[in-house]
Amino acid sequence: MRFPTRNRRVVRLYALGVVFGLFCLVYIIRLAALELNGNNIRGHRQDGTTTRTELVQAVRGEIYDRNGKALVTNRYRLDLTFDYSVLPSAQPARSQAILRALEILDACGERNRLCDTQYPLEGAYPNLVYSAAAETTGTSLNKTLLEVLETIGLRALAIQRIRTDRGVTRTRAGELFDEEPLRHVTADDLTARLVKSFKLNATDENGAQIFTDAEIDRLLRILYGMEAAGFSRANDYVLASDVSMDTVTAEREAGVPGIGYTQTATRVYAYPGYASHILGQTGPIYAEDWEKYKELGYSMNATVGISGCEAAFESYLHGQDGVRVVVEDRDGNIVSEHMKKEAVAGQDIYLTIDIDLQIAAEDGLAENVAYIRNTYGRENCRSGAAIAMDPDTGEILALASYPTYDLSTFNRDYGQLSNDEALPLYNRALYGLYAPGSTFKPGVAAAALSEGIIDGTTLLQCAGKYTYFKSYQPTCWVYNSTVSPIHEHGYLNVREAICVSCNCFFYETGRLLGIEQMNRYGTLFGLGEATGIELGEATGILAGPDYRTETHGVTWQATDTIAAAIGQSDNAFTPLQLGVYLSTLINGGNRYAAHLLLRVRDFTTRTDTYTAEPKLLSSFPLDASVRDEVMAGMRAAVTESAGVSRYMAGLPFAVAGKTGTAQTGARTDNGLFVCCAPASNPGIAVATVIEKAGGGSYAALSAARILEAYANKRG
Repeated sequence: MRFPTRNRRVVRLYALGVVFGLFCLVYIIRLAALELNGNNIRGHRQDGTTTRTELVQAVRGEIYDRNGKALVTNRYRLDLTFDYSVLPSAQPARSQAILRALEILDACGERNRLCDTQYPLEGAYPNLVYSAAAETTGTSLNKTLLEVLETIGLRALAIQRIRTDRGVTRTRAGELFDEEPLRHVTADDLTARLVKSFKLNATDENGAQIFTDAEIDRLLRILYGMEAAGFSRANDYVLASDVSMDTVTAEREAGVPGIGYTQTATRVYAYPGYASHILGQTGPIYAEDWEKYKELGYSMNATVGISGCEAAFESYLHGQDGVRVVVEDRDGNIVSEHMKKEAVAGQDIYLTIDIDLQIAAEDGLAENVAYIRNTYGRENCRSGAAIAMDPDTGEILALASYPTYDLSTFNRDYGQLSNDEALPLYNRALYGLYAPGSTFKPGVAAAALSEGIIDGTTLLQCAGKYTYFKSYQPTCWVYNSTVSPIHEHGYLNVREAICVSCNCFFYETGRLLGIEQMNRYGTLFGLGEATGIELGEATGILAGPDYRTETHGVTWQATDTIAAAIGQSDNAFTPLQLGVYLSTLINGGNRYAAHLLLRVRDFTTRTDTYTAEPKLLSSFPLDASVRDEVMAGMRAAVTESAGVSRYMAGLPFAVAGKTGTAQTGARTDNGLFVCCAPASNPGIAVATVIEKAGGGSYAALSAARILEAYANKRG
């Protein structure tokens, strides 16, 4: 018997639907057997074993100074972890597995390695109270506690309780809770919720309590920690950190379900407390950066550079993670494992920094500040910065900011550091903007000499007060000084003007030169321009009509030009920009990009894969006669100044330099000093700033310490 055509079509469609449904069912069952476990993919075999793949973290490249001295290296630690997919989900089996792991940790003598520092309670169960840190608003412990209260439903419960007790709206109840959250959710409330949720008060078939109070006390720490850490299939829980291989072996041999381990490289700092602003920190990927790193093939739990050189040279340091395949039996014991993809180590980087000069710079700043505070009683003098560089290449030899911090204790100290009024986390060498004061005068002199406004024989008069303008008649520093009984410098040439830092000479020179020419040369010297440093920086302010109009909405006046000529007005530069300016002046007009990366070396082959070459940002022909005239004035500024020469007296070479006293509008002026050595053929340029030092000569001490270290290196 044949079915009608229409019925046959219906039967065929029905049959196809059945087949498609079966296919989907098989597919769904297969998906159910595959569990995504963070970066691990787990599959169940018919023989009862489980296969999972896990990422193997690539070795991060290490960081060295220019001479091959290690600055940042790796130390490998073993962390005990719980795998959410293997740890029993039912109670009391989960708690019993945790207790077994804790017992083995105790037996191995590594109880102190437990990662339970986020626990907000103190005392012993059942008499637990919140710790002082947990009750202090804004602490990491307090923030984590509030997140957990939200997660486990106690915030919602408390808000409902407030609504009932006070008869207020949900919104108002939420506001009242947020004002004093721990008043509405007590330590007893938290303990009771955790005990109930995890069935820690469960009894056996005879009605006896399964866990003792002491065991519940220990379990609360771990179970709370799992909640705080977001323990899930996507996130293993670290039970203990930096344990021995013997402990890992004991845990695995005991067959504790779900226990595993990870090997993690931690950074070790060879010179704790030094070069911190340069080196930077590593850490987990921030949520806002995940898409960027995801596109680069990073795993979600990768460690990346988050500041300093660690971030700037991440592409060299990171390497490529590998993949390991692990086969486990039903009890979680490893049956076999092999590498599916070998990890590729990151490359090592060598910085232009000389760690001996870096230490001298940082110690010198600390000594300089302490000397000013102790000798002159200037309590508001608390900070400063220093840089040293090769004037012919742009290589940074030292870059220091004071006060500083210790990278090895950064996480522990962060709260204190971030609240310190002296701003130790602030990199003053790259971001601090300072009026240059008289350190600006050599550049003005070079511009005027180059343009023929003056020459080496030109004499300009200093009568103590500059009277060219009727509306503005500024004085020279000597006018109100007790050093000169006549309060004027008389007639001076450019060498003498640089030596004694005569304001009136440079008022007149600046007026004759004009702001346009002054700023043209300022730009060629790199003032107000990016230096090229890889870490980021402030670009500074070159005073002039454009900036004044755009920023303040007022017109630049001729009187502003003479203020700018002595390094005041709106002029503000970083210590690094002052170093680039000085380097360009003394090397004959070549402005090189400042840089920290010297070379990159392959971890396996030990061959260089990148070598930095000097990068010329701009150049102009600065005549040797101009340079020599300015350098002669700067040399005299060192030898004929008692305040500076006392620091330089013991050096084996001649130093050329210039002090700067920058008015700040505060109680005490900033002190600046720029110098180079040897004066006849400079191999190093130095710029130092001491905030609230009171005068430029006071900033010369830290520069001298850098030059002493440089002299020792030269032999």
